[in-house]
Amino acid sequence: MHIYIILGAMWGGIAAGWLVPMIRKRIVCEIYEACGLGSFFTILILGHGGVGTQLNVLALRIIGLIILVTGASFVVSAFVALKRKGKPETGWENTTVMIDSNIFRTVRHPLYLGTAISATGLMLLYQSIPSTVLGVVSVFCCWMASRKEDAFNIEKFGDSYREYMEKVPMWNAFKGLRK
Repeated sequence: MHIYIILGAMWGGIAAGWLVPMIRKRIVCEIYEACGLGSFFTILILGHGGVGTQLNVLALRIIGLIILVTGASFVVSAFVALKRKGKPETGWENTTVMIDSNIFRTVRHPLYLGTAISATGLMLLYQSIPSTVLGVVSVFCCWMASRKEDAFNIEKFGDSYREYMEKVPMWNAFKGLRK
């Protein structure tokens, strides 16, 4: 029962503190991001609480943990770059400078990609129907957030962002590493 109370509080906080303000501002990429992160944390809470019939294939759990850590490394490196190089007005994400170095030299949206990779890792770690469904939702929302953020960043940074889009792939880190 406590798991559902935690989930309710989390989604209430996301709705009141993030979704409603972004809907009012019409920032679509943030709406998708909030839903993607909400789904991600729902997997984490439900999986940790053992909700849903879980398989226990050790090899998949190990692979899932490795994938989860890989995704987390994308997220952490993106946070560091945003804070250090983005010259944010407030917080860490309201950057005033376009970043095209560090992890942003490899992929345009490392936060969303890292969350999607981590959600995939959680699906393998928890191996249940709820974690799989929520993982797919999380990956989809992160992908949509990436696509919508491109349009947002074109408005914010103009032609320099268009040039950046031509050089750096949205999510394909392997292609980004080759360049």
